[in-house]
Amino acid sequence: MTTSARLSQHHYPVIETKRLLYKLLFRPESYRDLLEEHTSRNISRLAWGSPDGATKLREVTMALLRVISPAGALPNIISPLAYLPTFLSPWKRYEIRRYQEERKFFLSQQAKVRENWLKGKAKPCYTQMFFDSQEKTKTSDLEGAYQVGMMAIAGALTIASPLMSFVLAMVLNPEWLAKLQDEIDTVCGDRPPEMKDIESLPTLRSVVKEVIRWRPPVPTGIPHASTKDHVYNGYFIPAGSTIHAMEWQVII
Repeated sequence: MTTSARLSQHHYPVIETKRLLYKLLFRPESYRDLLEEHTSRNISRLAWGSPDGATKLREVTMALLRVISPAGALPNIISPLAYLPTFLSPWKRYEIRRYQEERKFFLSQQAKVRENWLKGKAKPCYTQMFFDSQEKTKTSDLEGAYQVGMMAIAGALTIASPLMSFVLAMVLNPEWLAKLQDEIDTVCGDRPPEMKDIESLPTLRSVVKEVIRWRPPVPTGIPHASTKDHVYNGYFIPAGSTIHAMEWQVII
């Protein structure tokens, strides 16, 4: 990811943003689906140099989110169920199928990039960077496929969330929409903002940061484990408990 900042990948969001705006003109009521599609296509380009894997990436991402969600698999809530043998556990059988599908997808995407990379035609992407450094790092194909694939999953839908929150924020605060439009018109004219404009758009930068602070894309935060027994508001939390912090509850 550090290397990617020095390479030519900043044009991907520009391409996809134009596509998003065109589609929103005809389907504004479908903005949620279009935003998820937009971010999935962006991260697919970053991961594999092409948006072709975006639809499958959304499916794989949702499957993983269902597994790890507190409201997902029942053992996430009733911990002892995790010790059931596979033949008695529909959740373990589902997870085996989910993992196999995920692995197949990651490896197939990697194989497509490899074919172009060997021909010297691979587009700038994380997988191309992996192949460029694989001999030095001695990383296996499977590990490399997952290094890239899990970054793609992390960005596929979580980035769509703050975009949806931005829409809500602008509905609630239309005066800020006008300020943003004025700034963009002044700096960019009749074209969409690009990375080269970021230093000249302080209002836009501030609004983006405020939206993420106001509505973090992962409201339950990253799961943590308590290191010792603790009592919070009369509720006993034993050591080793998995804790999901509800960040939306503590943000003013």
